Amino acid sequence: MLVGLQNGDLTLREGESMQNQPNGDDTPWVEHQPGIGVFRSRQFTLSGGMRLVQSDYQPLTALAEVSRPGSSFPQLVLTFGLCGSSRFRADSGCEVLFNAGHLTVTSFQHSSGERLYRAGERVQQLRLVLNADSAQRYLGAETAEMLLHQPQLKRHLFSPFGGATAAQLNNVPTDPLLREIQALNLLALHRHQLQPQVVPEKKRHPQDLERVEQAHSWMLTHLAEPFTLATLALAVGLSDYQLKKGFQQHFGCTPGEKLLALRMQKAHQLLEEGYQVAQAAWQVGYQHPRNFSVAFQRYFGRPASQVAGRGQST
Repeated sequence: MLVGLQNGDLTLREGESMQNQPNGDDTPWVEHQPGIGVFRSRQFTLSGGMRLVQSDYQPLTALAEVSRPGSSFPQLVLTFGLCGSSRFRADSGCEVLFNAGHLTVTSFQHSSGERLYRAGERVQQLRLVLNADSAQRYLGAETAEMLLHQPQLKRHLFSPFGGATAAQLNNVPTDPLLREIQALNLLALHRHQLQPQVVPEKKRHPQDLERVEQAHSWMLTHLAEPFTLATLALAVGLSDYQLKKGFQQHFGCTPGEKLLALRMQKAHQLLEEGYQVAQAAWQVGYQHPRNFSVAFQRYFGRPASQVAGRGQST
């Protein structure tokens, strides 16, 4: 059974300020939907356009919490998982996981969807929310632009955090100055993970680049066939090492990762066009539909049958 909370619940509106709540040392927890579990949150407005949001949920039944953006301005959200796990599923189909011991960094401007919680599992999270001004101030204009330029939900980072971060998350200080320091310390500890790494680009021979592009095209025309890295390398006249290095430099991934992405994107397209799951699996090189379904679920975060059903109903 899924319980849907209403849009007006305080924690659902990431961009909305808590104007009715005091921002002093005694900021109270706000209770939501009493009687169906523990749902409480509180929020602290910081200087420079930042906010800290604490949440503590433990639903009695599986919960699908409707979420609507409370602001039309871009937001960058650093979510620190303290306990349990939850997911956010956007209306676009994109899903983001929040897990204990992990930092999840997302950005959005207009992204509606629902937060998903398992029955009986306690989920505690601390979120540091930055607006565009604070992102530019603390991360730099170039990084802020890179992180915030997409209006829809975008996940930038999902990474385990270490002891230094865990020590900062023990509690939110009651003193406003210490609270500001805590927020800045958390941002400072993980700023390097959000800023692009500047790596001097090595010159590549034009012929090697052309062969890497040929390998990409060859993949597209052979998605339905099983083949090895050696087969692909031989087809374009490169060694296995040259092929892997070329893909890493040109596409930022391995040939296997690129092939998986091409197959999943093609499969998604076929399912939306009305193909059955088994038919789509065969078209992208999977002889066993079950293996395809597992790969599709892992890649997109939702079952292939859900996409196929939607495509056939339109």
